[in-house]
Amino acid sequence: MDFPWDPVDQPAKPSAAVAWSRRGLLHAALGGAGWLLLIPAGWLAETPLLAGTFAGWWISLLAVVFAVLVSVAAILIACVRGSWGVAVVSLCLAAAAVVVVSRQDSQIFPVDHRYRLHRAALAELAEGYRAGRLNGELTLPADMRSLCPSGFAYADPTVLFVQLWQNWRAESGTGLAYFAEPPTEPTPVTTASGDLGYPKREVGDGWWWVA
Repeated sequence: MDFPWDPVDQPAKPSAAVAWSRRGLLHAALGGAGWLLLIPAGWLAETPLLAGTFAGWWISLLAVVFAVLVSVAAILIACVRGSWGVAVVSLCLAAAAVVVVSRQDSQIFPVDHRYRLHRAALAELAEGYRAGRLNGELTLPADMRSLCPSGFAYADPTVLFVQLWQNWRAESGTGLAYFAEPPTEPTPVTTASGDLGYPKREVGDGWWWVA
């Protein structure tokens, strides 16, 4: 005689479904992981040894290509398997990873560390600015190209600016600025061809981080 609560009549636990859902979540997470690898790749590309060089440029490019391929592959595999939920989650995670990486900017290689590495060269540049020897667009010495890979720097009567970073379209940038008079209120500074930044904090010897 079988009773209603007999284990034989009970439905089996959906262990396979649970395992698949876990695999699906892992699949989705791996789809966005490629973008997070851009952070250490960007740090490596901006080290003094590689910043502004052909090798540094290739490291950045290959990291972006790898991230795109991983994300697209994860989404396409999920679609082929009919795992639409996994595909949507993979797409959302990839989009979130893009936002996280894009907000890193020059912080991939900390501003204070870059300043300390080039402190002597920046002090010499500031001395020339105070003496009135610098004006307009500047040609930076070779040992400062690791600080300013784009070579974008200028001096005008109110500010001496050295760019640290800009996006590939030169519409956004950050940098270090030395002011003729320390800023006491928001002071716009041209940080890229299509961008204005403002002093955020002093990093040392009269130089300010501008973003």
